Amino acid sequence: MTSELTVVGMGMIGASFALALRRKFDQISILEPDDGHAAHALASGQADARVSEVPPAADAVLLACPSDRIAGWIERLADHRGLVMDTGSVKGALIGEVRARLGRLPENWVPCHPIAGLEQSGPAVADGSLFEGRKVILTPQSEVSTDLVSRAAALWRAAGAAVEQMDPEVHDQVYARTSHLPHLLAFAYLLGVDSADLDHTGGGFRDFSRIGGSDPVMWSGIFERNAPALLAALATFEGHLGDFRRAIEAGDTDGCRRLIADARKRRAELEAE
Repeated sequence: MTSELTVVGMGMIGASFALALRRKFDQISILEPDDGHAAHALASGQADARVSEVPPAADAVLLACPSDRIAGWIERLADHRGLVMDTGSVKGALIGEVRARLGRLPENWVPCHPIAGLEQSGPAVADGSLFEGRKVILTPQSEVSTDLVSRAAALWRAAGAAVEQMDPEVHDQVYARTSHLPHLLAFAYLLGVDSADLDHTGGGFRDFSRIGGSDPVMWSGIFERNAPALLAALATFEGHLGDFRRAIEAGDTDGCRRLIADARKRRAELEAE
């Protein structure tokens, strides 16, 4: 029996997933509005066909499109026979939006968040090993069967990922602190860097500013969708930043050292966990 995967959105994540599971499916179809991306995916063997609708026979559908389009696709595919997965970075708002649109959650949808990526985008930078050793978080709700959740987990494991399940609200709080806030800080920091400074940068600048090259459309959408958790994380950061500001303004060397030592100790504790 022929097995078929459909990928909606052949950016780096969608194209890498297609590459990783190239041998698992007999047919990989893509929905990609960008002609150049679609042509590259077909010419490079990432996919077999470009389609305008998700084929009724698709066994699995990966929604790797921009975050503001995911809920619409889930609504369209609510009664599709295949497993539907998304790759959005924010789960609570998405689940709420889908429930508001449909008055229910589809029984075929398993929300997913692969913790993998680069600052670049598009199928030209796709990597079939992108998910190897990386986490993929599933936040399934009670409407979906355990068998379907197991199928989703099996596909991600076949791509090399380590799969974990989380409550969507907890997920959003955790990733507001560990991913969304660091990106916001990098963006804000780069706005204050002058071009003349670039002759005097080292590893610290490169390490900290790297994620500042990320896609503005994608990240503004993430910030908007995860605003409550992100604002809470930002408030905590602003509190600690204020502690440093007050110590520096007061010339409180011991206080500044204590803050740095506490941060250093915390980093060691986090690395040991």
